[in-house]
Amino acid sequence: MRTGRSFLQALFEVTARAVFKTYFRLVHRIRVEGRENLPRSFDKLIIISNHASLLDGIILWTYLDMDIKILVNRGRARELLLRPFMQNRYTVQIDTLNPYSLKGIIDEVNRGTPLLVFPEGRVTKTGNLMKIYEGTGFVAYKTDAAILPAHLGNTYETIFAKKPGGRKIFAPISLTIGSVRPAIDVSRFQPHDRKREAARVIYDILCEMFYEAHYRPSTLGREFIRICRKTGGKTLYKDTTGTEVSYRKALLGGLVLGRKLSVHGGKKTGVLLPNLVATALVIMGLEIYRKVPVLLNYSSGQKSLRHAMELADLEVVVTSRAFLERVKIDPGLFVNRKVIYLEDLRAGIRAGDRLAAMMKILFPGRLARIVPEEHREPAVILFTSGSEGVPKGVCLSHENIIANIWQSLSRVDVGADDYFLNALPIFHSFGLTIGVFLPLFTGARSFLYISPLHYRIVPEIAYEEGCTILMGTNVFLNGYSRKAHPYDFYSMRYIFCGAEALSEAVFERYAKVFGIRVMSGYGVTECAPIVCMNSALEYKYGTVGKVLPGMQYKVVPVGGIDSKEGHVGRLLVKGRNLMVGYLKNEAANHKYLVEDDGWYDTGDIVEVDESGFVKIVGRLKRFSKIGGEMISLTAVEEALAGIFGERRDVAVMAVADEQKGERLVLVTNTRDADLKKVREVLREKGYSDLTFPRQIIYMKELPKLGTGKPDYVKLKELIAAPE
Repeated sequence: MRTGRSFLQALFEVTARAVFKTYFRLVHRIRVEGRENLPRSFDKLIIISNHASLLDGIILWTYLDMDIKILVNRGRARELLLRPFMQNRYTVQIDTLNPYSLKGIIDEVNRGTPLLVFPEGRVTKTGNLMKIYEGTGFVAYKTDAAILPAHLGNTYETIFAKKPGGRKIFAPISLTIGSVRPAIDVSRFQPHDRKREAARVIYDILCEMFYEAHYRPSTLGREFIRICRKTGGKTLYKDTTGTEVSYRKALLGGLVLGRKLSVHGGKKTGVLLPNLVATALVIMGLEIYRKVPVLLNYSSGQKSLRHAMELADLEVVVTSRAFLERVKIDPGLFVNRKVIYLEDLRAGIRAGDRLAAMMKILFPGRLARIVPEEHREPAVILFTSGSEGVPKGVCLSHENIIANIWQSLSRVDVGADDYFLNALPIFHSFGLTIGVFLPLFTGARSFLYISPLHYRIVPEIAYEEGCTILMGTNVFLNGYSRKAHPYDFYSMRYIFCGAEALSEAVFERYAKVFGIRVMSGYGVTECAPIVCMNSALEYKYGTVGKVLPGMQYKVVPVGGIDSKEGHVGRLLVKGRNLMVGYLKNEAANHKYLVEDDGWYDTGDIVEVDESGFVKIVGRLKRFSKIGGEMISLTAVEEALAGIFGERRDVAVMAVADEQKGERLVLVTNTRDADLKKVREVLREKGYSDLTFPRQIIYMKELPKLGTGKPDYVKLKELIAAPE
């Protein structure tokens, strides 16, 4: 640790810090957290932080209260206006065009100088993290220095940032100081990869700091009130009925609907509605008045709907007469339950209701407060797809959803200028969390569309509205790409694929025709839902990205599957975004919460490479043991995707076999499917004879779930049924 300051230098620094602290406290109402993490002693230390304004170095120098030096760009340091601030005893200059200048930086750290580095190398132009320069990683692993991470919040809103507009003189800011991380160890990598991998570690640390700095215990209702009051007249939700609401009007509508629905009995309220603005406001209104929305899957059939309502002990269901008629659901399904029709709810709204809601906007009182541990109570109840059995009711808390939102935003630069196009049904966690809640937290907009199956209309909406973010499954994205004009996605910044593997054909079509790189992700309802995701800053084709910050994971070996030295196995995860538990399923909850100590077994077999990128091998239940070997049915399906044409479906199933225990059959809607061609394709792709289907079963239409994935439960019943 560097010492030896003169008395005058020490006096100057004490005075300067006092002046700066006064300014930051009075002008920016600065909030500093994590002071207890400041190391009392150290040998070698590198301090890293995001970089969103010209104030950042001064803030960190002021509040870290160390004799630090700040790494600055030599070219910027020579600029006339910046010269007094960047050419002094508190800075170390680096020439980014001269790799040998890193040697001087390494020497400085090795002498014990605590060095402040902004790994992005520049002030951000997006408000989020930008690319991390490998030089920081090189210095970190060469010096074996400990890492002290920090996060500066909201400095992008100040007049000292590069934000295009909306900067404020009195923008509030925050500083979050993280715990000291040990020296970066990249010895397991080849020498030429170490600099890159060290930079990745630094990026991961900064993402973790973003998440920890932003997550705060709260409820969705409280956040809805807070954000809508703050954001005001900007559009929040829009749909195809022509309904469009600003944040302010959404809050008004949510308060009116929530108050009317709150008088009906029961803590839980069923919601059976499509993707509409009214649906979002019903959900938000229930959250405000501390009711738990139970989102019912109308695509699952009446038997599954009845099961879901009984499982949740629903007394009240909110729906629409027009919608029930359109999806052909018999109102008799709701016998012995109170049905509230949206048409009647709207007709019953009076001027007094609006006036009362306006008063609540001004004086929300207890509606905007939370009691201790309320954030851990159920916020919504969703149902799993039921692709492998009876759908389970998943209880997600406020903490689960809010944590997952900030985990996701730590990796993707979503901002107030973004416009989501959400055609994924809200009764699935992906459509709910990312299509309804996440835009609210970022000040963005969301267009809610009623069906992901309208392949011509969805791209047209993207074009007409100028949407910037689209989510879909591989099946839906494939459908859009076939019907879309090459210019329909002109405004898209990101397209995310989840729920199933992204096929090579779909990836290439979007890249070649639309000029967009589709990002793969992975999630499960129980995790609210996102577990892994690729992003523009960290991307690896063929994987679903890395596990999000704030989550732990482990890979457990599975008998019969090569573990590849611990890199392949069942994926177990843990974190704030993990569900409260299953509804009325004591056996599953006991295993998850007690036997597995809170580790959730995803049931997916994954392969995790040395950099942390996750590749989905397949569902454990979608493996078949043939000739003593475990065969992934999902992998065989992916290898055969599109061999009979883009519009033809294939599903690989295992059936009983007297000799080998099980054998594979191929189910397809292609009449002229040929086993010889199937085997040739698999052989060319390096698959063994054990993976070859022994039979082809023709089916005019394969049963599918609402996500577009095959319904394997129903498919198994159909192929097992006698002809």
